[in-house]
Amino acid sequence: MTQRIEEHQPHEHQGYRHVGYVLSPGEDVATVVGPILSRAVAEGEPVVIACPETVASALTAALQDAGDVHLAPTEPLADRPPAALAAIARLVDERVPSTGRRLHLVTGPGGPDADPAAWVQTEALLNHVLAERPVDHICLLAPMAAEGSDPWAVARATHPWLLTSEGTVRNPDFRPPAELLRELQRAGIPDPLEETEPTLAMVDMDDMRALRRALNRVLAESALSADAAQDFVLAIDEVTANATEHGIPPVDVKLWCTPERLLCAVTDRGTAFEDPLAGYGPAHGDMAVGGMGLWLARRSVDSLTAAPADDSGDGCTVRLVVNA
Repeated sequence: MTQRIEEHQPHEHQGYRHVGYVLSPGEDVATVVGPILSRAVAEGEPVVIACPETVASALTAALQDAGDVHLAPTEPLADRPPAALAAIARLVDERVPSTGRRLHLVTGPGGPDADPAAWVQTEALLNHVLAERPVDHICLLAPMAAEGSDPWAVARATHPWLLTSEGTVRNPDFRPPAELLRELQRAGIPDPLEETEPTLAMVDMDDMRALRRALNRVLAESALSADAAQDFVLAIDEVTANATEHGIPPVDVKLWCTPERLLCAVTDRGTAFEDPLAGYGPAHGDMAVGGMGLWLARRSVDSLTAAPADDSGDGCTVRLVVNA
């Protein structure tokens, strides 16, 4: 049974409140969201709208230029999940009140060609990255072009609250981010490319400089741009260095290149780290201190997952994927 929460009442939840709503074709977003934002403005709370121009215009018109309303660009929010999460966190931290009031954020809907897997990942991780921020976030979702994509299924899995005709209600189908991401990762292992001959294989790798030279040579002939190839080398270098330092040798590095996507698998004989939330924020913010390799690697690739190297649970394989 869902529990209704009236928007005009004090919030029992003091941290991040992630509210999902799927827009129907032709639906008037101002009718759905406008009254909620109007109440926030009337109570002196700031509003940030990071939506496509047509949606943003409809919402600002409904607010009649009253109160503290800020329009934010949407481009950074459509980036790879780690970069999009960082952009949203920066946006929130720039605008969140210091007076005990709450920030009201509206984002979306995303484009119909968005990557469904990246979409789910970002939505799930927002609950982790923004957990302690005093934010009411109305997340507008749109039907996806990909066959079989169900936006309401995504909304229910990734949003602790849903916006309905009854108001904002608790969502009994919400799944904790770590649980959902583990399931998504298991579904993609092993990667189909691993059944083919690798473009590059370095078994029992013990020379990081030789690895970087080999990667640069192979990626120069790939479909990646020079900047994307450099980012991919950085990510592989960080993961391999981590396996060398914290894992158990030997460390094997294999790379597969196709015109559509590239996969690198880094395997050591240590224990797999199984926290899918690790590395979605800098450990401390000081690059000179170190300990930020996983965060850097995640920001340089489209997907980074870790899993046991074999069915017995022995070893650890980190898979890095870049879409060309």
